[in-house]
This record gives sequence, structure tokens and C-alpha cells, in this order.
Amino acid sequence: MQARIRMAMTAVMAVTMLAATGVSTALAPPAHAQVVADIAYAPAQPAGSRGHLLDLHLPSTGITPRPLIIWHTGSAWTSDDGKAGADAIAAIFNPLGFAVAGVSVRSSAQAIFPAQVHDMKAAIRWLRANAATYQLDPNRFAIMGDSSGGWLTEMATLSGGVAAMEGTVGTTGVSSAVQVGLAFYSPTDFLQMNAQNLPTGGLDHNSPASPESLLVGCPIQTCPAAVAQANPMTYADANDPPLMFLHGQADFLVPHGQSVLLYNRIKAQCGDATFVSVPAADHMMPQIMDPAQHGLQTVRTTTDCGETVSTGTFNPTWANFTTFLRSGLKMGNACEVTYSTGVWTGAFNGSVTIRNTGTTPVDRWVLTWTWPGNQQVTSGWNATVTQTGTQVTARDAGHNSYIGPGSSQSFGFSATATGTNGIPAQFKLNNIVCTRVP
Repeated sequence: MQARIRMAMTAVMAVTMLAATGVSTALAPPAHAQVVADIAYAPAQPAGSRGHLLDLHLPSTGITPRPLIIWHTGSAWTSDDGKAGADAIAAIFNPLGFAVAGVSVRSSAQAIFPAQVHDMKAAIRWLRANAATYQLDPNRFAIMGDSSGGWLTEMATLSGGVAAMEGTVGTTGVSSAVQVGLAFYSPTDFLQMNAQNLPTGGLDHNSPASPESLLVGCPIQTCPAAVAQANPMTYADANDPPLMFLHGQADFLVPHGQSVLLYNRIKAQCGDATFVSVPAADHMMPQIMDPAQHGLQTVRTTTDCGETVSTGTFNPTWANFTTFLRSGLKMGNACEVTYSTGVWTGAFNGSVTIRNTGTTPVDRWVLTWTWPGNQQVTSGWNATVTQTGTQVTARDAGHNSYIGPGSSQSFGFSATATGTNGIPAQFKLNNIVCTRVP
């Protein structure tokens, strides 16, 4: 009876993880995108299964080769269809010029660890080997995932060059490295999960029927050597690509302490990590990204053996994630702003030109700046220009939402001002700091 109860809890956990990601699997393909579905990156194993398939979501605009984001949706390792959630990720990133690959791996019922890591690395090798066919940039691969997909993200990011994690699935002889990783509420050290459960309770991760035990093929407390091999911390060192991971402090399914352990390990190894700890958030993307939590999260960053700790300086938004990924992919700043004014007593007109100096197109733009004085916007044209306090937000007018590499868009506004009408110190385009030019 107890085993049946635990098996039922495992099934509920899997369904909950899929439903709680906040990533719809039913979205239509985004604008500016072509979808190449059900690409077999290796033969099906077992026959008829889906664990060796991937979907490619390719922008139909912008320059090539394109940076790539690899996505895997978590399921407590119970699903072989982790590529399904990539539709929603593509809807965000395709318009920004990123290609998105949704990758499936085998479930724990089909193969035990390290098969899942072998599968993901095989998919990465296949994508890199076929980069020219799909106009992908083989030097700019990012990986993202949530829950068990976040674990797979961390494993792929941190275990580069580890022969035991490569396997022989599919394409070989090609690098499986990624250049940056972004993970949401991931398990790390399975052996400590029960001790880290919330005071109000949690899952019995030590159970023979727990997702972690089923993944490694043994009750986790009876096979610590196998569990250590499945721990992303085992592979952390100073040469790893940058990794960001986010975790809610009220996570019932995967304890928040799992990410604390990972961060401390990367810090001790002088690695490059950003850990965003969100109070009151459970095991779901909408709570991690809830605007009501913005300004409350604790952000720990470690690089080159140094550390900074702050509160509320990194809000979990897609715009900020994009900035992090662009930095990890070494895409650099992507914009210049030309700002000029025509002044008369008590009021002025402003003219702003945004130029895309990056390698990827901008589609749907928001430009922000902060006034140094008492300027107050009264109207705008070719953009919706609003102001809250000293913060100004200019959103594209629809017809001018697209800025290709090397191209520009302009808009204007009217405002009132008394005293010195200083130029804003900084402009941000979709949260990327722009260079101001005369």
C-alpha cells in the first residue's frame, strides 16, 4: 500500500511539474518563425519513442548565422517529450533573432542516468554538426530548462569535456559544449533533498519510487556513488561557461537549498554563476517571474573568485534573461541612440534615433531613460511615450517595431521643463544599454 501511495505521489509530481512551468505547449508558432518538427538527432530507443527528437524554431528574418537557445521542459524525468514547451520560448526569442531548439530525451522509465545527459549532448552535437544547414552559429549555443530540465541544463553547462557524460548516442566527434546556461528551480544533490524540505513538508526523495531514485536506478541513499555522478556540483570548475539559476524559497517539490549548494560549490571553484533567490515563490515559472516579487529577490554573483550580494537588483524578466544570454554568447551591446532637442521657454521637442549595431534584429522595442531634471513628457509621435516619476518609456508604434542589424528607427516627443534641460545619462533598448552618439 505504501509503495502504491508513493508511486501515486510520483505521478502527481510529474504532472504538477509539467503544469507548473508556466510555459504553454499549445501556442501557435511565433511570427517571423519557421518550425522544423520531429527531427531525429539519433535513432529512436526504444522503437517508437520520442526521446531522440527535436524541434527547430527558426526566425525568418534577421541576419545569419543565428545564435541558438536549446530548451528542455522538466517532468521529473518521466516524459520523453521535453521539446514540447519550446513553442513558448520561441515566441519570446525568435522575434529577437534567436533560433530555438526544443530537445527531448529519454524518460527514466526508458533508460536510467546518464542516458538523459548522453541524449542532450547528442542533440547538441547534432545541432552543431548541422549548423550550416539551418544557419545556426556553432559558437553561440545557450541552454535553458526548468526543474529536471534545469538539472539537464546544469549538467550540460558544467560537464563539458567529461568523457563519461558524452556517451556514444547519435553524432560523435563534434563538440557538445554550450556557451551559457539558464536554469529554473533545479535539483542538484539528491541525498540532501529530504533534509532540505520545507518545515511544512515535502516529497520523500529517499523513497525507492521517488523521481530521483527512478532516475539513477536505485534508492538514492543506497547508491551514493551513482548519485554523485548525477550531481551537477561534481563537475563545477573555474573553466565552466556562465550559469544563471533561479529558485523560489517556498519550493515544495525541489528544495531551495539545492541551488544554495550549487552556488556555494561554484563559488568555491572560482566559477561564474548568478543565483537569484525569490521569496515566496513555489515550483513554477509564473511565481519566479511574478512582478509582485520584483525588488525583493536576493541576487548572488560570483566570478573570478569574487562575490557580490544584492537585493532586488536583477528582476526575473525575459528582457533581463535576454541580456544575460547575450552577454554569455558574447553578442555585445546592440544599439546606439542619437538624442537631440529643440528648446523654447518652458518646453521643448525631442528627437530620438535608435540604431541597431548588433548582429541580431530587434522586433518590438522599448527604449527607457531617466530625466536628470524636472522634464515631463506631454506627447509623442512614432512611439508611445509615457513617464512615471523621472522614468520615461517609449514603445514602438507597431509600424516601426522592427530594427534590422545596421538599421534604425526614429521617434519624437514634446515635454515641459524648467531650469537646466540636461541630456539623460543612459538609454536602454530592451534593457540593453545603448551607446549615445552626437
